[in-house]
Amino acid sequence: MYVSFTHKNNKFIGISEGGIRTSIICPNMNLMFDVGALPVDFAHIENLFLTHAHLDHSAGIPYYVSQRSLRSLKPPNIYVPEENYENFLQILSIYQKMEGFDYKYNLIPAKRGVTYSISNSISMMPLETFHRVPSQGYTIYEKSMKLKDEYRSLVGTKLADMKKEGVILTEEKLAPLVSFSGDTKIEYVLSHPDVANSKILFLESTYLCEERDVSRAREWGHLHLDEIAANAHEFKNEKLVLIHFSKRYSLKRILELVKKKLPSDLFERTICFIKGAPKIE
Repeated sequence: MYVSFTHKNNKFIGISEGGIRTSIICPNMNLMFDVGALPVDFAHIENLFLTHAHLDHSAGIPYYVSQRSLRSLKPPNIYVPEENYENFLQILSIYQKMEGFDYKYNLIPAKRGVTYSISNSISMMPLETFHRVPSQGYTIYEKSMKLKDEYRSLVGTKLADMKKEGVILTEEKLAPLVSFSGDTKIEYVLSHPDVANSKILFLESTYLCEERDVSRAREWGHLHLDEIAANAHEFKNEKLVLIHFSKRYSLKRILELVKKKLPSDLFERTICFIKGAPKIE
């Protein structure tokens, strides 16, 4: 059922079917984007980033929390749009009453534009997406310590002396590693430079053909492949991973249209996250 691919030691596993279910996991970073249906083999993942409340992206939350509670795992960290926070609290409260045992979880109303530390090596920031309901994407940043700009012209001996004197020479830098869109219009990419510059971008591409044109896609808060092609110059990503294809398209049709419509430079960097596609493990 799952598909996966690896880029520079980061492996991603999951499934994404438009209107059916989306959940994509990065085990080595201990995180999961959306949980339309929990991949039960990954209940141990501790950090869940939810883009919006449509059931094909959120229906697995009670099961995820229940499974972790049954296994006596530590409470997971579940980041949700602020607008959904109270409703998810009620939903989880109702389910734990019906199941007859206490759920353990940390539900976090994630503020857009705020940086959250996830581990010693990565941080996360929610960024606005453009859908029919409250929604947000997530950008994962790599942390590193870099020499402060004002000291870069100094030689090593001078820096060593300053360090002995207790001068703080370095500062934390964040570099966008992975962005995940959930459901959105093209404005998600055009409005956020860190999305367009992430090494890996998971981007919905629900509609691909003229039968469901750009205006139809925008009406429903989704992206059309034609918009990606028209804005190909904006994508600086090492890998563009297309997800959330409508079930009306066969694998063969998806691959034909993506190859036909995307400029060659972008096409060479693009992966279709669907079973049977090239470059998918």
